[in-house]
Amino acid sequence: DLTDGCPRRVQLRWEGKLLPHAPTALVRGMLAGASCEFLHKGHLHTDTPHTWTDDNQEHLVQEAVAVGWQDTESSLADDGRIITDAVEKNIEKIKSEVATVLSSYVRELGPLFSKTKLLGCETPCRLTLSDEGEDFTFASHTDLIVRDVANVFGYGKGRVLIIDWKWRMEAPTKAYLSRNMQFAMYWLMGVRGKFKLAEWAGFSKICECSNPQMIWLHLPYLKPYSRKTIGKDKDGNETVYKKGDTRPITSVMRQVNFLPENKGRVAKALIDRVKMYKAGFFPAIPEPVRCANCEAESFCTRFDTAPIHGDNNE
Repeated sequence: DLTDGCPRRVQLRWEGKLLPHAPTALVRGMLAGASCEFLHKGHLHTDTPHTWTDDNQEHLVQEAVAVGWQDTESSLADDGRIITDAVEKNIEKIKSEVATVLSSYVRELGPLFSKTKLLGCETPCRLTLSDEGEDFTFASHTDLIVRDVANVFGYGKGRVLIIDWKWRMEAPTKAYLSRNMQFAMYWLMGVRGKFKLAEWAGFSKICECSNPQMIWLHLPYLKPYSRKTIGKDKDGNETVYKKGDTRPITSVMRQVNFLPENKGRVAKALIDRVKMYKAGFFPAIPEPVRCANCEAESFCTRFDTAPIHGDNNE
């Protein structure tokens, strides 16, 4: 909740003012994340890449989607959420779309991840900060943590990578990522916080993790180009891509380089957000897409007199 882009949504969620609906964007994102978790925990770091080719890869992807869907349904039930009619109608299409992305994930990124050490998936993490004699404790989960023991991703041999799987309509800009509170918090947790990497071990610091590399993994960009496009390759050179071409890895895995000397600034930003909430200040920060999909939208203040004809949150 602390890193939510709209404080008003946080307030309404705390007050229980939300609709228990699970729209397409939420379900697709949950399914993709659960499927990726299955791949990493069971295959990408243990199997040899040649076992993922052709029929074997197709079978692996379909199994990942099936397991991911079971986990998604279970999570939605635990949260008391109900999938919308649109999801019910298009669920096979959603599964197919996720499967297409997973196929590229296994084919393009699998051989690289196979050379890294898996530290955790959906890992609980904690961070305690102090300000003027008061302690502030933050808790969250990270999608994926690996140690790049062979430097296959090029950020440094042995460096810890904290990766967040994202399914968004638009890819993030560097300007956005440099100010992203969620990623800044994950980064500071990697530097100062503790992670539950194993049930038996409890919470502990990650060894040799003075400056983890943060990565936004933009899942939709694992789809090939749908038309001729001029873009930049992994080296930053302008390139003409044809329909069906694979996007460069730098387009899919978007790095966020937080500076070690800014640890104090990140900590202050997190503490200031808590103080803002404690003071009862929850401003609404509308966004064109997220407002339409927000579970609290029906309870949020609006500046017209009634819902506009044709409004639809789906």
